[in-house]
Amino acid sequence: MSIDVTRLHPLFFARLDGVDLANVDAAAFDAIEDAFAQHRVLHFPAQKLTQEQHVAFSRRLGPLEVVTMGASIDGGRSTLPEINRVSNLTLDNKIRAADDLRRKYSKGNQLWHTDSTYQHIPSKCSLLYAHKVPSKGGNTEFADMQTAYDDLPEAMKRRIDGLLVEHSIFTSRAKIGFSDFSAESRAAHPAVQQVLVRVHPVTGRRSLYLASHASHIIGWPQDEGRALLAELIEHATQPKYVHSHKWTAGDLVMWDNRHTMHRAMPFESLDEERDLHRTTVQDIGNTVELLQKKVA
Repeated sequence: MSIDVTRLHPLFFARLDGVDLANVDAAAFDAIEDAFAQHRVLHFPAQKLTQEQHVAFSRRLGPLEVVTMGASIDGGRSTLPEINRVSNLTLDNKIRAADDLRRKYSKGNQLWHTDSTYQHIPSKCSLLYAHKVPSKGGNTEFADMQTAYDDLPEAMKRRIDGLLVEHSIFTSRAKIGFSDFSAESRAAHPAVQQVLVRVHPVTGRRSLYLASHASHIIGWPQDEGRALLAELIEHATQPKYVHSHKWTAGDLVMWDNRHTMHRAMPFESLDEERDLHRTTVQDIGNTVELLQKKVA
């Protein structure tokens, strides 16, 4: 398998041509991992994957999350428990009404975020595969958190070094006015702590670790901590750090949740179908606990 790598943004994000993700041998998989460490977001065009093949390739990258929160909001689960439907379709493939509960919940994806920071063990990466896309809009924007960190003033780097942040799925959904969670869902997703600055396990580069799920900085007055988090997100999402991906059916985009943020963009028509399927690969542990082990 001959793989051609083309960077699509000056800082990150690359397209890999010549890859059939349903048939990746060991050498090609190593090349994909090398490209992933360098570019952080990879676009694989013209894929033809079954759900089983999507899951099988994803599992080579690590253990997969099983859909829980999305399924509890009605219809987020596909036929396989590892696949989350990022979709405006019901399970019987009808377009959801404008006031549909899951459509309201999914508006939180339009906030800048990183997948699963609200989980005790967050995500290493996500793989989103496009089945149906609207004719206009619906892009996904990605932000390069490594270069955003590199460009911070040295005083700010010293200020944020070692800080811990509380994350919760209910923090991000509250920002869009969504609070329709059962007591069982709230009990199943307690707030967790994550580090604010991460180090890439391969390249050693540092990056900001932010998300709309981030509530406040541990040990700081809440208003002061939230102001700093907002300042950092504003810095990291300047146009020079952002790439917008326009989806085509058959695209699979794989991104590093440890070193990027992303957000979904709205699309114009409520009558057009948008159906993408996502697998989410778990990280090797909670970021605070991993840091403590390293220090020890």
